[in-house]
Formats: sequence, C-alpha cells, structure tokens
Amino acid sequence: MKRVGFALIALTASAAADSKTKELAQGYTKELAACHTRADGVTKVTNGAQSLVEGGDAQYAPDLDQLKAGLAQVQAYCSELDATLQLIADPNASYKVLEHQLDDHDNKIRKLRQTSKQALDGLAPVIGKLIPVINARAGTADAPVKKTPIKFASGRSIDAPALPGTWKVSGSTTNDVVEYTEGKASATISVRAVDGTCADRKKELAKSAVEVTATAKLAWYVAYDKDTRRIHTGCRAAKVGSLIATLDEPVVATWPALEPLLTAMLATRDDK
Repeated sequence: MKRVGFALIALTASAAADSKTKELAQGYTKELAACHTRADGVTKVTNGAQSLVEGGDAQYAPDLDQLKAGLAQVQAYCSELDATLQLIADPNASYKVLEHQLDDHDNKIRKLRQTSKQALDGLAPVIGKLIPVINARAGTADAPVKKTPIKFASGRSIDAPALPGTWKVSGSTTNDVVEYTEGKASATISVRAVDGTCADRKKELAKSAVEVTATAKLAWYVAYDKDTRRIHTGCRAAKVGSLIATLDEPVVATWPALEPLLTAMLATRDDK
C-alpha cells in the first residue's frame, strides 16, 4: 500500500509539472503572437522609411536608423519567446526536467520584454510622423473620389472614404462614434465631450503615452500601443469642458490612414 501511495504521489506531481509546462506554453504562444504583430508593424514602417531615404529624402535617415534599432529589439524579444516555445514543443515535456532551462529563458524574456516596450515607446512619435508621409508617397494620401456619408445621432455628419469594409455609427448627442470593420480587423474613431480641462485630462494618460505633433487645434495629442492596438488620442477645449478625440486601430492596419476622419469629426464641433 505504501508503494502504491508513493506511486500516486509521484504521478500526481508529474501531472502537475506537465500541466505547468502546458500553461507556460499557452502564455508564451499568446505573447509571441502579440510580439509578431508589433514586429510586423514596425517592419512595415521601416520598409517605408527605407523607400523614402532611397528615394532621396535624406532627412528621414535618422528616423530609419532608430526604426532599425528598435525593430532589432522587438525581434530579439520575439526570437527568445520562439526559442522557449521550441524547448517545450513536445506535449510530453516535463517541467521538472526543463525547470532550470525555462528559468534561464524566462529571465531573458523578462529583460527583453522591457527593452522591447521601451523601444516601441520611443518609436511611437517616429511612426506617427512617418506613416502619413509613407502613405502619401505610396499614393494613399489621395482620397478616393467616392465617399461614404456618415450621420451621427447628434445630427453631425462627415464623409468617410469609400473603403471595402463596413462602417457602423453609434453615440449620442454629445459623443460621436464610428467603427470601421474590414475582415477580422476593426478601428474605432470617436469624439466625446467630457468635463474638465485638457490639462486635467492629460494627467489621466498612461505613462507609455508619447506626445506627437498636435493637429486640429488640439491642446495635446499622444500615441501609444496597448497589446496589438495602436491608440491616438488628443484633447481640445470646448465652450463647456473639453473634447477628447480617439482613434483606436490595429498596430498593423492595411487600410489608408484614418486620422483625417478624426480631424473631420472634430471640425464638426467647431461651434460647440
């Protein structure tokens, strides 16, 4: 009976260890997918910046160097996650056997996770500056002739570009919201009335928010990444309180720049 008892304890411990390995694999798989999404986004902008420089726009050379350095940091983070997953790819992999190796990998991942985030935070203003230039060079700055008229519940209206996806409007008399969906990807553009000043609202921003060039008379305009999403948000004063404008879209967006819609939605509030 003692032998059976010891055997059951050993079996239970082994099952728990292997369960932990599978749990780690699930977490790292999700983290790697998010890492690849960010890396793909930076790669896209880096390639665009490379084309600008090779096309004679030498002023973007420092931005290109910064993009390449940042991309290397993100790719190193992805590579370490991939290497860790390769280590536990065997469904029968035992955590007890791999424990020391996994600890080493986890320590590397923690450091690379931090340096990758710092690199992305530093690249946010560069990416925000370059995307409109890259799109313009590629011809996407020329809006399609056809427009999609959008009317909000508030009675305000704008003309959106005629894109292959679908537009969905929501909101209220004080808040205008439009969502664009193309395939499995979506973006949300909103302008909402809030209490308080823009200075008050700026205190609520995430620490990772990086200020970029303000547009449309905005008091401030920032950009930051949250998981696989890129957030652009700004604030400007209103007759009462403030207006918060936000564009929330995938880090890697295949459609033309949607920031002109945000500007157009703000323009409808000039008399508010």
